[in-house]
Amino acid sequence: MAAYSIIYLLIFLSSGVVAGLVYVLVTREPTCSWIKRFSGMQASGVNQASSALLVLSIAFLLHDVSQIRQKASETLLLEADILRTLGRVSVNLSRDMGQPMLHLLAAYSDSVLHNDWPKMQRGFSGSMVLNYVQDGYGVGDGIRTHDSNNATPVSLTKIIAISDFVYSNLDRFGHPLISQQMAASVQKLRELRLQRLELSNKHPTFEKVLLGLFFSLNSILVLLLTHADRPRALFAAVFLFSWLSLTSLFTVTIMHNPYAGTDPLGPSAIAAALERLRVMAGDVPLLVETR
Repeated sequence: MAAYSIIYLLIFLSSGVVAGLVYVLVTREPTCSWIKRFSGMQASGVNQASSALLVLSIAFLLHDVSQIRQKASETLLLEADILRTLGRVSVNLSRDMGQPMLHLLAAYSDSVLHNDWPKMQRGFSGSMVLNYVQDGYGVGDGIRTHDSNNATPVSLTKIIAISDFVYSNLDRFGHPLISQQMAASVQKLRELRLQRLELSNKHPTFEKVLLGLFFSLNSILVLLLTHADRPRALFAAVFLFSWLSLTSLFTVTIMHNPYAGTDPLGPSAIAAALERLRVMAGDVPLLVETR
């Protein structure tokens, strides 16, 4: 949040600089005489159109943010629900099957909280997500254990361990329906994990942001040409317009990652699932490494 505060402060100062430059243009020669020839021109329609298009650009970006956030929230809730469901089924299995499964599920949940989540808040790079997707579905030559930043994807090894345990013991779950449920749940868990990682790499398209900046610049130019005879009012109008428009564009840009920004989603659902799994497992310490 401290970094965002600094950027918001820089936007505020930059808006003042832009307004100051505009003020200098309309009060100093040789630009003063040329600009004031347009003073009083009837361009309110152009200015209103530019402002309206800017608002529409920001609205489209906010719509994208809303959809991404809703999908991310649903993904987290479903992932946590599947973890609890797998845990509840494991409790009713024989001890030699249920306890190892509970330990693996708890280890995976712990790795999501302590390994995946910090990276998700920073946003995975595109190549990192691709490697995760390929590894998650067994694509490529072997399993990648390091991404481009040499960070070990711990949750990947945990989900692989869960998959190996379930698929290698399908005939030991006691009933074909239980085996089918366990296999389907693990497959869904893999898909939700990949979806969660992919959502952390969301960002607004360059064209939409550029379009918003273009309409902002166009509105500032119209203000400059139509209010050149009132430099103080022009300074205030340009400053406020620049500050509000740039702040809005920056806010919707950083909010495209639902796990970061000014109002990020928290890992409370996964944390609650981890606590529940530990309760299900009893007082037996985890037999697998969680870091």
